[in-house]
Amino acid sequence: MRGMTRIRIRMPDLVQAGQTFTIRALITHPMETGLRVDRTGMTVPRRIIHRFVCTLDDIPVIDIAFEPAISADPFVEFDAVAERSGVLQFHWHDESGEVHSASRDLKVI
Repeated sequence: MRGMTRIRIRMPDLVQAGQTFTIRALITHPMETGLRVDRTGMTVPRRIIHRFVCTLDDIPVIDIAFEPAISADPFVEFDAVAERSGVLQFHWHDESGEVHSASRDLKVI
C-alpha cells in the first residue's frame, strides 16, 4: 500500500478570524472489507481506514471513526472555525497500523 496512497486537501489558504470555512479531504485507499473474493477464489484481506483526525497545532478539530461500509477512497467535508494561524494536520489511521498524513498552513487575519 505504501506509495499508492494519494491525499488531496482543499481549503482556503486565508480565512477571517471567527468565520466558518470548509475543508475537503480525500485519500486514495481500497477500503477492503475482507468479504470480497479475488479471481483466484481467495478472500482479499480486510484493510480499512478506521479513523480520520484533523488538528490545528495539535488541538483537535475533528475526529471521525470509519466503518467497513465506507467506500473506497474516503472523502470527508467539514466546516471549521479558526481564531489564529497555524498548521492543520490530517491523519488517516489504517487497521494495519499505517498512518497516512498531510499538513497545510492556515493563515487567519
